[in-house]
Amino acid sequence: MFNAVIRRWFAWLVAALVVCSAGVAEASSGHKVPDLRQDPTKSTRSRAATIKIPLTVHIAASEEHPLATLRRLEQAIERANEALRPFQIEVVIHEIRQMPEGFGSITRRRDRRRIAQYAPTDGSVHVFMVDNLELRGGRRGDRSVRGLHWRYRGVLKRLRQREYVVVSGDAPATTLVHEIGHLFGLPHHDGEQNLMCSCRRGPLQIFTSGQGQTIRRGAAAFVGR
Repeated sequence: MFNAVIRRWFAWLVAALVVCSAGVAEASSGHKVPDLRQDPTKSTRSRAATIKIPLTVHIAASEEHPLATLRRLEQAIERANEALRPFQIEVVIHEIRQMPEGFGSITRRRDRRRIAQYAPTDGSVHVFMVDNLELRGGRRGDRSVRGLHWRYRGVLKRLRQREYVVVSGDAPATTLVHEIGHLFGLPHHDGEQNLMCSCRRGPLQIFTSGQGQTIRRGAAAFVGR
């Protein structure tokens, strides 16, 4: 039942995203001849090729609410592309996979290492949709978080270059793009209306132009490795 639901929803989601992308492309192709009166930096940005980042999404949440999880995924991707579009970056779904039982709650270091085996270096960003995400132990103590960018920094050969993103069940739509920002080189930011702020709030949360340039460099390095 779960796999059938995922296939149906995935087909609808991909079709919707393709239509949305086509609409953006059509809207952006209105001027065949560049207006030389425009800011040259803006003209250069408009000619830059869009970098497409494939996402391999792992559904590790409970089978009791797969549709809710997939709706959250759709909203998160739409929000991510809204924020990344000014910098000619787009995230697209490459594949959706169902995780085995036992991965719905990620709370310990060993849990984070366990799911790393499902995130090979294959040219896509691996995103894990889970029910519960916590960071336990260490100097900061136990705390619940809504998103996580994990990168292996140890010496084990089997985990070298492994990295992924986790999004919890109570995460807002901005969490995915926040963690993608970390993956492509951005630190946290103090501004409450900045997407890299841990306590972001307000009607409009965006990346600055400098952050966008950093993300674009990181995205280009990611797809080129």
